[in-house]
Amino acid sequence: MAYVTRWGIVATGWISQHFFVDLLLDPTSRGVTDVVHKVVAVASRSVQKAEKFITEFGNGVQGIKAYGSYADLFADPEVEVVYVATPHSTHYAVTLQALKAGKHVLCEKPLTINSAQAHHLASYAKSHNLFLMEGVWTRFFPLSLEFQKKLHVEKVIGDIHRVTADLSYKFISDPKSRIYDPLLGGGALLDVGVYAFTWIQMACFLHPSNKRARPCDIRASILKAPSTGVDESTVITMVWDKPHIISTGTCSIVVNSSDDCLVRVQGDLGEVIVPTSTAQPLKFIVKIFPTVEGGEPVITVHDFPIPGPHGLFWEADAVARDIRDGKIVDDIYPIEETLFEMEVFDEVRRQNGVKYPSEIEFVFEH
Repeated sequence: MAYVTRWGIVATGWISQHFFVDLLLDPTSRGVTDVVHKVVAVASRSVQKAEKFITEFGNGVQGIKAYGSYADLFADPEVEVVYVATPHSTHYAVTLQALKAGKHVLCEKPLTINSAQAHHLASYAKSHNLFLMEGVWTRFFPLSLEFQKKLHVEKVIGDIHRVTADLSYKFISDPKSRIYDPLLGGGALLDVGVYAFTWIQMACFLHPSNKRARPCDIRASILKAPSTGVDESTVITMVWDKPHIISTGTCSIVVNSSDDCLVRVQGDLGEVIVPTSTAQPLKFIVKIFPTVEGGEPVITVHDFPIPGPHGLFWEADAVARDIRDGKIVDDIYPIEETLFEMEVFDEVRRQNGVKYPSEIEFVFEH
């Protein structure tokens, strides 16, 4: 019998809409028969907003409760796991509140504003035997799993030497918008940089020779937004001494990524390219260099269409299985990698004198 996971959704913005729609899909449409998702409740800043959200995106499903406060949803005994999709600057406080209510949590990326907050949440969840994961949905795409297999198991391009990854999106330059507001954790790094970073994690951090070691050197440059001082464009270069790889991650909120190559992994025998969105990839290309002078490269395209609107259901399936099996850390994307991500981002901002307001950098006592 399939395990039924009982979800509560906190906040009703764009990403919550997508997650809600994906949760309501029949899992068998993607070949999943062991878990089923049930949305028990939705919370927003008012009951009316929660009700409107359920009506617009609930596909006619009945019985979903609407709450006008997050605390009311956390107090609902039917809710088993909470999906947190509030603004970046509130992730830490809202997630901690959910954990203190005894709920498992999937929190949208970035998990927190800084590594101190992330470490506190991880420690609290572990000590209270609660599941916690940052919602980097890309990690659960079948494409991402096959990407790692090609690199690290089959070693189709031989020894890896260089990795580049980017995600950039041109946002409207509005100082009052979420993306430019320091009080909301604005800037390129936390919004789109997480996705560029996750491909570097898959190629370098998870390289068998690396043994999950930190890079031996991190160098970063930031171009700040003139209007608010958030990171507008960021470059992170890391040296991984054990597998002998150099990686460069880039992100920006003033230009768009190219359409032909967002990720490039270069090795002795060839290269692997991800030409589509690093957040929601649809294919990758393996290009093997010719073995004789004047020969043609062998190019293989690996297509991975998404069997549904968005693809957020794969991470939800993983969360459901973890909770069913009594796990508090996921195997594909463990909290350890989120802590590493947050530590790197702290260092990137330190090197460039970028600070968030003290109002959002706080850490609660245990």
